[in-house]
Amino acid sequence: MAGLVSAASGSPGAETCSEHLFVIERSKNSNIVAYDANRNSSGEWNSSEPVIAYWLLNGDKNKREELNRVERERAYGVEAKPGDSAGTYFLVFKATRKRRQTIRMLNGCPVATGSIKGHDAILRKIFVKSKEGLRPSVEYVEIFGEDLATGRPLYEKFVP
Repeated sequence: MAGLVSAASGSPGAETCSEHLFVIERSKNSNIVAYDANRNSSGEWNSSEPVIAYWLLNGDKNKREELNRVERERAYGVEAKPGDSAGTYFLVFKATRKRRQTIRMLNGCPVATGSIKGHDAILRKIFVKSKEGLRPSVEYVEIFGEDLATGRPLYEKFVP
């Protein structure tokens, strides 16, 4: 998933914001969980729910479905609390609170930032490899993003 994409105007150096803050892809099927900035008409974060998460069925942006209660409260839900500076929020996944992201504006675009492989980074995608069966389990997680300082791609893989 690309970070900033070329603007429709075609102007040199013109960029527009990513469609999503980040997404979670899974080995189980092609459904994707999308996480989007939730801002009001004046561009400020919705303080009661600054990030919204939902399914893109088969990865199709036209086939959107809300997360169910269990998915929101356990697997894919996030909790946001005001950050250290104005206009930022700390974001943690309800499934694991070990990694904290910060959502904020960067160059006019909403982004989720955190650590990837020890670098300050913009989070773009998480891939979860799971083993299905009577007791499904996560085999590994891959994190993809961009270095905040250089823009270079970053990658980290870990076993939970």
